[in-house]
Amino acid sequence: MRAISLALVACCCQWLAACGTIGTDRTAPPFRDPTMSLHSAQGRIVVGTTTQDQALAALGPATEIHFDSGYAVWVYRAPSTDPQADRAELVILFAPSGVVKKTRLRPAYANHTE
Repeated sequence: MRAISLALVACCCQWLAACGTIGTDRTAPPFRDPTMSLHSAQGRIVVGTTTQDQALAALGPATEIHFDSGYAVWVYRAPSTDPQADRAELVILFAPSGVVKKTRLRPAYANHTE
């Protein structure tokens, strides 16, 4: 039963992370250090070890989504000047304990409306 609940939370996190922009500035750097890439940011996060406080100190503030189950998702979006472009994202899933459970890089996909 626990595995099903965890799978459901993970699916919800992926679905929410795939949603559009949540009122953020498309040209702003996603991290406290404007030269940091999504890949290098993911390298600073250690699954099973990094806490929310440590992630905040290393990366800066994120778009946060909290669930009643205690899980939380933080999303960092790569900047883009194109309002029609879907941006790459670093998605971090935190367990109720506040420790990283999983990370995921979601590549940018172009939105084609024809």
